[in-house]
Amino acid sequence: MFESTHEPTTDQLNSTSLKWGNDGELSELDLQRILGLLSQVDPVAEALMEGRSEAA
Repeated sequence: MFESTHEPTTDQLNSTSLKWGNDGELSELDLQRILGLLSQVDPVAEALMEGRSEAA
């Protein structure tokens, strides 16, 4: 009965699209975001984050 006049907006921080490079690798930003979320619940992912920061 009610029609929404509100246009949906895309929140860039909550976007579910991932960016991939020409080499088939996930973009560094998306990889960091995924590992950051995983590290909150998985100690193995947390170790991966630590290893990436040391390599940079």
